[in-house]
Amino acid sequence: MDSNGVKELLGRRNNFANHAGVEMISVSPGAAVCRLAVGDEHLNPFGTVNAGAIYTLAETAFGAAANGHGNVTLAVNLSIAYLKPATGKLLTAKALELSAGGHMATYSVRVTDETGALVADVQAMGYRTKIPLEEV
Repeated sequence: MDSNGVKELLGRRNNFANHAGVEMISVSPGAAVCRLAVGDEHLNPFGTVNAGAIYTLAETAFGAAANGHGNVTLAVNLSIAYLKPATGKLLTAKALELSAGGHMATYSVRVTDETGALVADVQAMGYRTKIPLEEV
């Protein structure tokens, strides 16, 4: 399955990310970019973007990058550091594969606001199966 097919499949079948408003911008093997247009539903009581919304954006980008190779990859661990409150109207998550070997792969995800300021930094690990995405 090529990158466009992976993007279409993941975009169509990721019900939670779709419900949250996450938009998949690009997917390639080991890399992905996702975006979230921030609305009132994403805000916490203090007027900044809820940590769960930021996490969902980052996790979706990680999942797209990890599955971009065309086989099912499952999250093993995500560790997120929230670096500054997100107050803007647009967040972008860029995921990049750092290493891969055998069944395990490690990713970096950086979440930025529309000014380019780093909002969150994520380290993620995925378990790669041999199951092609087309079979699920």
